[in-house]
Amino acid sequence: MPKPYPQYDVPKRSLKDRVFSQRPSALIIEGLLVLVAVVVTIGFLTPAAPVVDNSDTIAELEAVIAAQEAALADAAEAVAQAAEAAAIPRGFLSASAAKDMAWSSLSSEEYRSAIALYTVLIAKGEADINTIFARGYAYSMIDEHAKAAQDYTTVLQERPTDISALNNRCWAFSEIGQFDRALADCNDLIVFTEDEAYPYLNRGIVYEMKGEMDKALDDYVEYMKRNKSRVVRNDNLAWEGSLEVPMEEGLIYVFPFNASAGQDVVVSATSIQRDLDADPLVLILDPQGEALIANDDTGEWWDSFVEFRAPVSGEYAVVMTHAGGSTEGMIDVSFDIAGQFTMGNDGARFKSDAYRALMSGDYSTALENFRRALSINHQDAEAMNWLGVTYRYMGDYEASVTHISMAMRLDESYSLPYLSRGITFETMGESAASAADYFQYAMRNRSRTLFHAELEGDSNFQLPMRDGWVYSIPFDGKRGQELDISVATSEPGFVDPLIILIGPDGKPLVGDDDISVSEYDSTISDFRLPKSGQYTLVVSHAEGGSNGMINVDVEVTQPAAMSIPHYSGCSDQY
Repeated sequence: MPKPYPQYDVPKRSLKDRVFSQRPSALIIEGLLVLVAVVVTIGFLTPAAPVVDNSDTIAELEAVIAAQEAALADAAEAVAQAAEAAAIPRGFLSASAAKDMAWSSLSSEEYRSAIALYTVLIAKGEADINTIFARGYAYSMIDEHAKAAQDYTTVLQERPTDISALNNRCWAFSEIGQFDRALADCNDLIVFTEDEAYPYLNRGIVYEMKGEMDKALDDYVEYMKRNKSRVVRNDNLAWEGSLEVPMEEGLIYVFPFNASAGQDVVVSATSIQRDLDADPLVLILDPQGEALIANDDTGEWWDSFVEFRAPVSGEYAVVMTHAGGSTEGMIDVSFDIAGQFTMGNDGARFKSDAYRALMSGDYSTALENFRRALSINHQDAEAMNWLGVTYRYMGDYEASVTHISMAMRLDESYSLPYLSRGITFETMGESAASAADYFQYAMRNRSRTLFHAELEGDSNFQLPMRDGWVYSIPFDGKRGQELDISVATSEPGFVDPLIILIGPDGKPLVGDDDISVSEYDSTISDFRLPKSGQYTLVVSHAEGGSNGMINVDVEVTQPAAMSIPHYSGCSDQY
């Protein structure tokens, strides 16, 4: 029976105000415009905040900045270049023109030019507090974090509760090793933002950088609990060793695996397109479900890397979500385990070896290792199911059905055997039995049922699919009509569709998982409706993929007119 992870169950989704970045590298440029509007509004609605004396902080920052003064010469040269590029004579650049040029440079990621222009504006007394904030952001983007922190401090002297300035100064302080000051800003963020998730992520990162992993783990867990939108469990990582998975806002993956005490475990999560794809955050749960170790970024990229020695034997889990750099994109998750397996966990190794053998077509080795896993634990429903699948690959359908049915009895909550047996029945040509199992799998695996408008005749339309979604699509049919249904995955994402046709009496009639071993689309072709009434097309997904768009195409052929022999009455001879 799969181990539950209640702490990571799907919660109410928390909303994140994207004006406030998790870190400077993720700050959305348009957020600066929104910031100006927010500041102006707050200025009218709230009383003036008391001025905070940050003179000591500024003095310390100035000492750090002393080593970076060479950049000012580059900034002065950039001002001249910017003026020359705009065909504006030296000394004839108005304040409004300079602000426009600075904003253009900032938007174009020409940060040194922006800094130079903002510096001139500040020196001439033509800058407001938002100009100082913008320069601080530009400093952050070229990794001059001490100067960035100084500008954010100036902003906070006037606006002590400025969320963006606190957020970005927290990061700037952490980058120059002033962890206690960074933590103070994170603590203020938590107070000021209340229900937001990202301050806990920020503080967790600072604690991790500081080497206080226990506190970092607490904050990472809190961040996941507040930010999650849904949880996907995937049991294939330990078997396959590497998976590519799509990441989206608030999504959390749980990858369980077994390990023995003393084994060395390595887990890495890599954004496939580097800074363009999602920024992974990896956390390991021990057999008691407690956070053991975690990592946000390793090296110069956003990649996460965790290496540890299992303290006890049991089922662990890799928990992966995104941090603040980017929330969407593809992530490659890799898993490796080394060391001596102890009795009781050999079953995991046997299943892993068996699965690899099955995928490579070495069926005899797969059978041998699945049987070894069952010799250790004869109640292992997972091993029993895959033993049955192996028999199906070998063409022994009777043995396949027998073993998969046994897996159902071993663990009634295990949904995969219904899909496995359904595929076997479909291969055997037993349409009704296959459809019944497919329907059971969809119902046991569903997280949400969506009802579609009734179809009228031929139809072609697209639907979004997510993990556990089941569509119910009704239509009226007449006895003798021929039905052709095709459901295919389409961009974006990838879906392994599963379809079932339900008759007017509520019984599954026919279903389909894959066209072939290599083609995941589903079809029902030339199916003649047995009676008139309302039918239902059930559309969900199998194990190959569950996130993306699907195209549904339904064609109905009208029945031919009934042929009635001509009758002319009785003849005289009768």
